[in-house]
Parts: sequence; C-alpha cells; structure tokens
Amino acid sequence: MSEMTVARPPLLVARARARAGRLNGPERLVAFSIAVGLVGLGLWLIPLRDVQRVILMGSIPWWFELAAVYATSLLFVQVRVHREVSTLSLTEIPVAMGLFLIDPHQLLGCYVAGVLLASWTRQRRIRWVKDFANAMLDVVYIGVAVLVFNAVGPVTHDPLAVRSIVAFAAAMIVSGWFVYPVILNAGTTLAQGRFNLAEVARAYLFQVIATTTNASLGIVAFVMLTTRPVLALAVIPPVALVLAGQIAAGESQRRADRNEFLYRTTEILHSTRQVGERAGELLNGITAMFGVERAELVVIPEVRGPAVRFSSTGNDEHTSATSSELTFAEQEVLNELRTTAILSGSVTADQTLGLALAERSASAGTVVVLRGLEGPQGMLLLLNPMRGSTLGAHEQSLLSTVAGLVSVALENGQLAEAIKAMSVEKAELARRAFYDPLTQIANRSLFIETVTTSLAQLASSQRPIAVMFIDLDGFKEINDTFGHAVGDRVLSEVAARLRVQVRKLDLAARIGGDEFGMLLDGMRHFTDAAVVADRIIETLRRPIPLGDAVITVGASVGVAVVEDAADAPEAEELMRRADMAMYLAKRQGKNRFVVFDETARTPVIARTPEPARQAVAG
Repeated sequence: MSEMTVARPPLLVARARARAGRLNGPERLVAFSIAVGLVGLGLWLIPLRDVQRVILMGSIPWWFELAAVYATSLLFVQVRVHREVSTLSLTEIPVAMGLFLIDPHQLLGCYVAGVLLASWTRQRRIRWVKDFANAMLDVVYIGVAVLVFNAVGPVTHDPLAVRSIVAFAAAMIVSGWFVYPVILNAGTTLAQGRFNLAEVARAYLFQVIATTTNASLGIVAFVMLTTRPVLALAVIPPVALVLAGQIAAGESQRRADRNEFLYRTTEILHSTRQVGERAGELLNGITAMFGVERAELVVIPEVRGPAVRFSSTGNDEHTSATSSELTFAEQEVLNELRTTAILSGSVTADQTLGLALAERSASAGTVVVLRGLEGPQGMLLLLNPMRGSTLGAHEQSLLSTVAGLVSVALENGQLAEAIKAMSVEKAELARRAFYDPLTQIANRSLFIETVTTSLAQLASSQRPIAVMFIDLDGFKEINDTFGHAVGDRVLSEVAARLRVQVRKLDLAARIGGDEFGMLLDGMRHFTDAAVVADRIIETLRRPIPLGDAVITVGASVGVAVVEDAADAPEAEELMRRADMAMYLAKRQGKNRFVVFDETARTPVIARTPEPARQAVAG
C-alpha cells in the first residue's frame, strides 16, 4: 500500500491561498481525513457493526496478525514521482490472511496499529497530520474489503474453494484498485494544492500493480499457512533478500540525496546572485536534509560590528535577516568551538550550548563553527531535530562539509555583498521611516525621538536646548498662484537653507505641510536660540529663483527653551510650547519669532524683524 505525502505547493499557489484566506495544505488534508473517517465510522457502525468471521476453518491470534502487518509495512519500496513520494509495502499479504483467519474487528485494529507502528519506526517520529490521514484511510480500506468479502460470500468450511478466492479477489479489486487509490490521490491532491493528471495516473498505476502483486502473494502465503506451514521456511530467503536490498537501496538513496544536497549547496554559494537572495533556499535545504525544524546562519563581519543572522522561514524564496551584537551565550559557544568542530545536545544536557538554544526557544540542536584563516567567521545552528537530540556520525560528517563550503564562501567574499546589501536595505528602510521624502530632512517621528533623547541627556550635558516651530508665511498663495509643483520646489529650497543653519548636534525637520522644526542641542547660553531664530528668518526672506519667477516667502518662528533638567517637560509638551509661540508670531504680524516665556507660562515677543512681501513674481 502507499501513504499520503504532503508536498510543498508552488509559491504562486501558496501566495494566492494566503490572499484568499483559504486553508493551507495540512489543514485541508485534516478536513478531508475527518470526512473519510466519518465514512469509515459509518461502515463499521451500520453494515459491519455485527460482522463475524465467515471462514470457520482455522484461525490465528490477533498478535500474529499485528506482527505480520508491522513486518510487511517495513518491507517497503519508495517510488518518487516528481515531488510525490509513494511508499509501496506488502500489507495486502496479512490482509489476505486476516480476511480468512481473524475476526474483522480485530483485523481493523491490527492493520491500523501495525501500519502506524511501522511508520513511526521508519520515520522515528510521529507526524500527526499524515498519520491521522493514513489511519482514516485504512479504516475505510479494511471496511470496504470486509464488506465486499462477506457480500460475495466465501465457502464457510473451504477457504481454498473457487468462491472463497473470488471473494478475496473481489475485495482486493474494489478496495485496492478503486476505493484506496481514489481516496489516496484525492487527499494528496488536496494537500498539495495542485492536480497533475500524468502524476496521478502514474501513481494510480503503481498502486494497482502493488495491490495485484501483493494480493497474489497473500493467497500464496495463506495457502502455505493453511496446508503446509513448514513451507513458510521457504519464504525466509526471499524475505531476507528483500530486506537486504531495501537496506542497500535506502543507503544508496541517502548517498544520492547527500550528493545532490552538496551539489545544490555549492551551486547556491557560488551563484551569480547574491547569497542573501538565496539564503532561504540554502537554509531550508539544510533543514530538510538534516531533519530539523529550522536552521540559522550567524555571520561575524570582518570589521568589528554586529553579527548578521539569517534564519529559515519554511519558504524556499525568503529568509529572515537581522543584525545585532553577539550574545554572551553565542560568545561562549564560539569559545568552546575553538577546541571542537561541532556541539550537539539538548537544552539541559550542555550548559554552554543550552543557553544559546534557550535564546532561540529550542529544546535541542547542533552548532558547527565556520572557521576562517584568522579565526571563526560565524556558526551554523540546526534547531529542534525531529529524529533524536543529536546527529549521527554520517550526519555530523556531512554537516562539517557544509560548514566548510560556507566558510570558503565567506573567505571568498560571497556573503559580503549580501551582508552589505542587508545593511544598505536597513539604512534605506530607516531613512524612509524617519526622513521626509520630498525635502530629504528628518520627519516628525525622528524629530520627536531626537528631542526626547536630548531632554533625557539634559541632566548630564548641563547645556540648554531649544525647539523651534517654523511656519512659512504666504505659502498657500504660492501654491494657489504657481501650482503644487512650484510649492514643492519652494519647500525643498527652504529645507536646504535650514540645513545650512544647523550644527552637527542640531536637527532640522519637516513637521508637516509647510511647517518645519529645529532642534538646537547643547547651546552655550539660552540666548543662542534667539540668534539662530533671527538668522533663520533673514535666510528664508531671501528670494528663491525658480526659472522665470522669483519667489519670496517669510517665516513665523516659535521658540521654546529648556535650561534645567528638573523643569524639563515631555517632548510633546516642549513642541506644543514652540507651536503656541509660533501662532502668536503669526497673529502679531508674521515674519518674526516669539520665545515662549516658561516663567510667565505665556509666549512673549522677543524681536520683530522688518516685514517682508509674501511673494513676488518676476
């Protein structure tokens, strides 16, 4: 028999599903399996509720049937059709014996239990979705086989009669040729989210051939068991040969998988594309090869700086990338890796490794160092293995080879561009988040954050800070007269002039619309703010040549100063004070600045410059 296999759906299909909010592959398989299980439950509660063994001649104990199902399930052959893997076993042989020699309900229990135990033995773990799907399918498969076998009606006291053989053949044809393959392929198609007629046809052909062959062998085994049990000894050599062949084939397949994996890893690391673009493919290939839940690549830059971390996401096309300083646990792991290449164990078994695993919420894992000519370049972590807490000797050897390939790529600078690109990307994201796209100066978010920081440092710096709110006078008329394109050029020119007026400690920002902000940090005296405000007004009054037009704008400036940390308000409150002073400047004639008097809690005019025309067209 074959087993349902969940393959990863194509990326476009997965994205389409995500947008539509539909169930994913495993969820669809569970829903389908529940429906199949309900059908099987109906079979065993209604037509098969009181079913009894038809053949009354001879019987076998239930434990013998269970052992036979378990053993034949281990004698399997994997048939790969593209991404689909079908496991063809010899389970029809004990089904043949069970239909004739055991109670039907015991046959159901032994078959389901034996197949599950064999699957857990092969995989060394429980795969809940797949195991549940196969168990529900087995309930229907055995139910239909028993129903057809009893409906045809074998001869009660002659299991070798023609009618008895026909009953068994009919049961295998209906259940093994139609019911089982149809449900199996329907479940696999739903899980994968795609339908390929050629693949389904090939898989169906394999299943029919396997059912026919195994059913024939089942009849032969049944005849030997009921007539000449001693002849069963003749089965031992071919069974041993099959086992040896299966072991050899399995080892050969594992060797081929390792070679293909190494080839793929080398191709990724030496791709013309940046490794950062294919890090997801690299790490997800590692997780599949070593049977772990996730993998992480930690790279230490050549120059002193934060480490870069690439983590698998379960998606071949993407990976999560972050940068931060090495943690204490990671530094301890690297120190221990100076004397050994690989650390492997659980979170409680190794204190040094355990801390690094705990930081990643992993129960067990393996770490391998990425060695360079001048010291460690990083490490590769495999987290939460699905087959035990440690890797075997062959797997550790393969992991060391992979670490060597990655180390060579690091030495050759293959990852340098990826790390640089990530840094540039982070810088670009930060710029977009904190800088105004039109004027290329800080936006309101960065301005508030910087003001907050300056206020927090006021106690240690002991130097006054000032916040200015600058609102352009007559800007609305410029927009109405010349259009928004000209207005944007005016805003850009104003921002450029403001940048010239600030020191490195200061910050100019566009708060919104035609409002700008200025932070003066670390002033020598609180009166410096008035000097700068006066200079800003004079600077902004200068004409702005824009092609054939010469435009002049004015500015109303509100200033709020803080000298003592004990009296320092929150950043929003300080900005509100500057805003109040700016509006008072506008009401009192524009083209002037007003300093907020903190003592009187009211804004007062500090200076009124010469009024200027709002806009002049030339």
